[in-house]
Amino acid sequence: MSVTYEVVDGIAFLAFNRPEKHNALRDEDLQSLIDQLGRLDEDDDVQVGILSGNGRSFSSGGDVKARLQSTMEEASTEGRVHEGPAFTSCVNFKPVIAAVHGYCLGHALGTALSCDHLVAARSTVFQVTEITIGLPMSSFVPRLGAVGFANEVCTTGRMFSAEEAYAAGFVTRLVDDGRHLAVAGELARLIMENPPSGVREHVRVRRTLAAEQLERFEALSADYHAGWSTNAEARQAVAERSEG
Repeated sequence: MSVTYEVVDGIAFLAFNRPEKHNALRDEDLQSLIDQLGRLDEDDDVQVGILSGNGRSFSSGGDVKARLQSTMEEASTEGRVHEGPAFTSCVNFKPVIAAVHGYCLGHALGTALSCDHLVAARSTVFQVTEITIGLPMSSFVPRLGAVGFANEVCTTGRMFSAEEAYAAGFVTRLVDDGRHLAVAGELARLIMENPPSGVREHVRVRRTLAAEQLERFEALSADYHAGWSTNAEARQAVAERSEG
C-alpha cells in the first residue's frame, strides 16, 4: 500500500510510503491517496486527518519517469491521476493537516496546499518545480500567501525555505525538525475540542471557494496545458530532467 492509514484517538494518520524514492508520486500513489481520503471521510472513528511522508521527505513531487516522461511519450496528459477532487467530493469534510518535512516539491506542494492546515519542519525545502519544465502554475499564486513572493517562486522555480513559507503566510505552524507530526497532532486535538459540525462546515466552504478559484485559473491556461506535452521546449526540459 503506497499510502498507509492508521487511526489513533480519533485522528487518522495517512502517510506516503515510498521512502526509498523520497515518496515520488506515481499515478498509483495518488490513487492510493484518493482511496485513503475517501476512507477518512467515511470513517466514523475519525474527526481529523494528518497527511505526512515516511522516510526523509514528505514528497519530492511527481515521479519523473512514471508521470512526466510517460506523459511526454504519450503526448497527452489524459489518464494522469489527480487527487484534487478527493478534497472536494466529500460527504463529511473532515479537516486534513499536512505535516511536511524534507522535500515538498512540485505536485506534492499542491497536495499540501489542498489540505486545510500545513505544519512544516524548519528544514523543509519547497519548490514550484513545474515552471522548470515549461508548465505554468498561476493557480498556485492565491495559495502561496504574499502575492509578490508567490509570483517570484512560481516564475523562478527556485527552492525556498520553510521560514520563507511561514513568513509568506501559507504555513500554519513552523516547528523544530522532528516535531512536525507531534505538533500536527496537537493542532488536531485543538480542532477536535470544537463541535464537529461547525468545523466541517468551515472546511466545506473553504475548500469549495478554493476549488472555484482554482478552476478559474486553470480555465485561463486550459489551451496551453492541453498542448504542453507536445511543446518542444517542454519536451526538451523534461528529457533533460529525466537524464539528470
